[in-house]
Amino acid sequence: MGRARILIVDDQVFARKVLHDALLPAGFLVQEAVNGDEACSQAASSLPDLILMDMIMPGIDGIEACRILKNNSLTASIPVIVLTAIKDKDKLVEAFAAGADDYLTKPFSNHELLARINSTLAKREATEMLRQDVRDKEILLEISQAITSSLDTHRILQIIVEKIAGNIDVLRCSMVRVNEDDNCGYVLASSDNACLDGLRIELGLYPEIREVLRTGKALVLEDFKNHPLMEEVREHITGLGFDSILVLPVIYRSEVIGTLMLRSARAANSFTSRELGFCELVANVSAAALKNALLYETAREESHELREVKIRLEEELREKALFETLFEHASNGLMALNGRGEPVYINRSALAMLGYTRNEALDISLVDILSAECRQYALENFVSFFAGHDYWQRGDLVFVNKNEEPFQVSVSLSDHRLAGRFLIMSFTDVTEEYHVKQQLTVANERLQDLDRLKSQFIRTATHELRIPVNIMYSYCALLGESDVGNLTETQRQYLKSAVESGERLVDLIDSMLDLARIEHEETRLSLGEKRIVEPIRDVYSVLAPYAEQNGLHLSIESFDDGLSACFDSAKIELVLTNLIGNAIKFTPPGGAIGISAGQDGEHVRVTISDTGAGIPEEYRDRIFDEFCQVKTTGGPRKGSGLGLTICKRIIAAHKGDLWVESAPRQGSAFSFTLPSSPCN
Repeated sequence: MGRARILIVDDQVFARKVLHDALLPAGFLVQEAVNGDEACSQAASSLPDLILMDMIMPGIDGIEACRILKNNSLTASIPVIVLTAIKDKDKLVEAFAAGADDYLTKPFSNHELLARINSTLAKREATEMLRQDVRDKEILLEISQAITSSLDTHRILQIIVEKIAGNIDVLRCSMVRVNEDDNCGYVLASSDNACLDGLRIELGLYPEIREVLRTGKALVLEDFKNHPLMEEVREHITGLGFDSILVLPVIYRSEVIGTLMLRSARAANSFTSRELGFCELVANVSAAALKNALLYETAREESHELREVKIRLEEELREKALFETLFEHASNGLMALNGRGEPVYINRSALAMLGYTRNEALDISLVDILSAECRQYALENFVSFFAGHDYWQRGDLVFVNKNEEPFQVSVSLSDHRLAGRFLIMSFTDVTEEYHVKQQLTVANERLQDLDRLKSQFIRTATHELRIPVNIMYSYCALLGESDVGNLTETQRQYLKSAVESGERLVDLIDSMLDLARIEHEETRLSLGEKRIVEPIRDVYSVLAPYAEQNGLHLSIESFDDGLSACFDSAKIELVLTNLIGNAIKFTPPGGAIGISAGQDGEHVRVTISDTGAGIPEEYRDRIFDEFCQVKTTGGPRKGSGLGLTICKRIIAAHKGDLWVESAPRQGSAFSFTLPSSPCN
């Protein structure tokens, strides 16, 4: 305890000096007041430990001042010793009635003065300790009653920290649950914030808590900001508004389950032995409440998990019921097989296909429903599934029903192994489709044979017709070039028609022979890496005079001479000849025909454009079909109708594409692509 402060109240200077000289050597701190009014004011502001009050003073005398002090809650507990030279017992009784604790009759010795002062101070301290002890017991009783009368653990812990903070002069009192395994703690209650419930703290930032966990003993840190224990976290605590810490372990059955933490602004003598003892008692009393909080939290978490599990199970059961309904009424046959190949589930469609009742189906195995021709193949796949190896998921098998009648099925296996316990198999009866497919295959083969016969007939017929037709055409042409003066006008018209018809017939026969060769690959491509400009120039040199004779301007647009592609020169010259020849045929005199080339991604693109009348919309989608001929205004059809078909197939054989862009009265542009080098 520190030095006691004594307030001397006397209107005489000499009397105050005598008392002052007697008290200072005894180690007391001394204050002085000259009258009762000043004494009441100073006592209320400085709260001295004892007051020496002269009974007779002008104004408010000592008795009245004593009465005022005892009626003030701030000063009521301060002991007052009345000093008097009057031996009137009535006055002394009046002083005691006003609240005086003792009296001294003047004159008195220093020894008697000090003895009375020490005795009064000792009585006050004992009284204060007894009063505080009663208060502590009352608070402990209130805490115990709160613990036993409520199931709200958070509320109980909040009451505990608030009671402690109200009984001890601290800035904050908090209860922390520790979880050393996770190196973290949780603030469950704090006197300055009732909303903290489960605030997570990292124990790495609280070395004082770790020390209490290590020792299991209470820890007091005065001037904790400079304490060596706090060195590792000093940068985090510099700005905090408290100077001392008291940390007490909360022990339940020899296990530290939490801490009680008090923070005070007192730097020295921060916590008295009484306060420490009181807090230890509270920590012991609150251990059960903190343990209940742990158990409640665990139960709450487990309850939450159980609720979630219950919800998941209910959802799974609903889904299971839904899927069972869907499976049972599915149009496909569905079957679940265990590792022995025995059905553990089979739906109505599967039972109908196999001809078994549900009870009969559960007594068969996979071997019983597989035909002999595919049994080995299917069983090997079944074993691979359960062994965790690669297996086929879709395929065609032959099943046998209860009457041993085979039927074709399309089987699909689930890629989900259901924890490796079951194989889910879906199958559909495709017997009818299988027979139809077989019939279509036979019919297709028959059609292919007929097509080959047709092509062979056409090839043979056109080959046989080629020589006589050429002879007739040559004679007619020769006759038309000779002297026709002896012929009538009608005969000359007949001869002209015969020459034109012969020309078209020769062209048709040649085109049909070319098409037949392409279809049957009688002429194979001779691919090589070449410059595309070479076949373009070769064809241009042949057809330019023909274009000029028809009043047309044929030109090659500028492009890179080094542009190369992979192609058969002879076949591409044939394509160019057909496309440019068509442009010449269908472009009126005075028009123009252009040839261009360029790189188009991984291909080389060649375009032949003209200024002709364009292709009518009704012909655009079938211009490359066999024997398709575009009707020209004011004239007969030109060509055999096979030239573009031949071009399309030649370009397709080169793995390229051929297309046309055209609009009425705006001309046409035929383009084809060839793979860039190198050749594959």
